[in-house]
Amino acid sequence: MAIRPFRFEVAEARSFKHPHFPNIQKHIFLVPAARLPKEIPQKANLREATGMNRNVYKDVRESLRGNEALPGSFDLLNLGITIIGEDVKALDKRVFEVLIDDDYGIANGGHTANLIWECQDDDTIAEGQHVEVKIITGVEGPNEHTMRVDIARGQNTGIAVKPQSIFELDGAFQGIKDVVAPFEWSNDIAYKESDSSEIDVRELISALEIINVIDFPNRSGKHPIAAYEKWSTPLKKYGDDFKENRDEPGGRKYAKFEPLLPQVLELYDIIRRDFLRIYSKEVSNQAAKLKIVEDAPKKSGVFQFRFAGLEPHDRRLTKGAAYPILGSFRNYVRINPDSDQAEWVGGFDNVKVVWGEIGKDLVLETREAVKSIGNAPDVLGKNRNHWANLYRTVENHFLRSEIERLTAGGA
Repeated sequence: MAIRPFRFEVAEARSFKHPHFPNIQKHIFLVPAARLPKEIPQKANLREATGMNRNVYKDVRESLRGNEALPGSFDLLNLGITIIGEDVKALDKRVFEVLIDDDYGIANGGHTANLIWECQDDDTIAEGQHVEVKIITGVEGPNEHTMRVDIARGQNTGIAVKPQSIFELDGAFQGIKDVVAPFEWSNDIAYKESDSSEIDVRELISALEIINVIDFPNRSGKHPIAAYEKWSTPLKKYGDDFKENRDEPGGRKYAKFEPLLPQVLELYDIIRRDFLRIYSKEVSNQAAKLKIVEDAPKKSGVFQFRFAGLEPHDRRLTKGAAYPILGSFRNYVRINPDSDQAEWVGGFDNVKVVWGEIGKDLVLETREAVKSIGNAPDVLGKNRNHWANLYRTVENHFLRSEIERLTAGGA
């Protein structure tokens, strides 16, 4: 067996002996994610660290980058990495040498480690991110290999089947599939957790929740913040809606909004792509320095805007900052009393014209929010006052337009 040393720089560390196996020690390190040592062996991990495009791991990646949660909170949201090691030596108060056998190493958290290393290469790890590393040493004796295998097996029992996989099996997403079928990007939607496709079905359901004027009526003061804050909430509502109307799929609440889905996604792309241009023109050319603006990973170099068919760009507005803006356009959604279906007031072309007219105001409102409540996209995405302020900006424009239309009609 080959045993190699790995240098761990830590923010915090503690160690203790196992109460039943006196030779075994557990060492808990809080490691800056940007300095997690590379090439740690992973043969003890029974779940191979493959399928890195699975959507559950996309969520972890975005959390690490600070786009899906507060920067600095990664270790609080992630289960961390467990390593079977041979020995741990303190080189300094915050530096440890860990000896690891090439035949063992990471017993759980291989995907987390690989995502961290990927983001290290891309230099996309948000400031303050740490990962918890648990190192188990002293597993030795006549039953050494058996115990190591048992540890590895026990560490890999935590991933449950995700609800979207169950809904897909049940046929709940057929309404979405029918609506998006004409678009080339429809083949890149991940409906199950195990799918490696680029577009997560939960993102599409959240887009439907954004325009859900049944649960969040216009002028009610209620806003669909859960569309950003907790994807599981709209997903559950969508699934429950399907089950309650299984015998009459057309009676589903979300069936009223599904025909507008491609256009909502198009508007989402337009907002994310256009924000930088407006900010640079109206505020300053320092938009790229905003934390609510994200850089494309070095591997791909650019972001694609496939829903709107726009030119790729190396930067875009983060989801946390884009969702409240997108949600403000709920002002232009209504349920047609004759068809009982959702529609855009004045048509979708009119909505795009409105963005052109008041995009500047929404960008400036976002800038003020950044100044008052912080530059983190997760803070903007969850701030109720920010959602309300953006909504009122579009509402005022909508009401002025209606008054002008009625006045012109009366004349």
